Amino acid sequence: MLNRTKHLSKFCLSWSLTFLFLLLALPAKAQFIGLNLDLAIAYSAAPGTVSGGSVGITHPVPFFPNLGVSRINFQEKQSETSTSSSSNTLSLVTDTKIETVNFFYNIPFPVVSIAIGIGAGVMTTNTSVTETLGNTSNSDDSNFSTPVSEGFLHIGLPFWSIIEFHIGYHLMSVSKLDLTKESGISLTEYSLDKKNYTGGMTTIGVQIAL
Repeated sequence: MLNRTKHLSKFCLSWSLTFLFLLLALPAKAQFIGLNLDLAIAYSAAPGTVSGGSVGITHPVPFFPNLGVSRINFQEKQSETSTSSSSNTLSLVTDTKIETVNFFYNIPFPVVSIAIGIGAGVMTTNTSVTETLGNTSNSDDSNFSTPVSEGFLHIGLPFWSIIEFHIGYHLMSVSKLDLTKESGISLTEYSLDKKNYTGGMTTIGVQIAL
């Protein structure tokens, strides 16, 4: 009788440990590979509308960061009057593109999901410089590429473990630029400050389980 009780105890203990192991394994199985799609709705350093956003891939492997890319495009127009003659004007049209590659981690919370990440990339600018002198005008282009560093935060609300809606903020840090430095036009009669494109990209998006 005693042996039978011992065998029964071992049997129950074995099944209990197996059941506990299965319970612990369930959260890992519930994780998935997900696709993040985010649309840029604003950039604080842009004078008007912007286009672009970010794309990311999430995975259930612990300790390994997730991978994403960000991109934003916008155009800026600027006009200046010569300090020596009001009939002389300078027109700048700058197309700006910021592209980064980022790594991020998802941090689980009871109700919301949070993702934080960092990245690096390049900002490129193409500036069309046109100086009008009375009835004549001279034009030239000025192109730049400069490094960009990125840090971002996403806050999302998951539904049914297969879809999540979130908002995001991507801070892009860029050095100030003299947009006309590479232009062949003499600009000594114009007061032009270096441009500061450091700013934040606000996004809205969705994560879908694959």
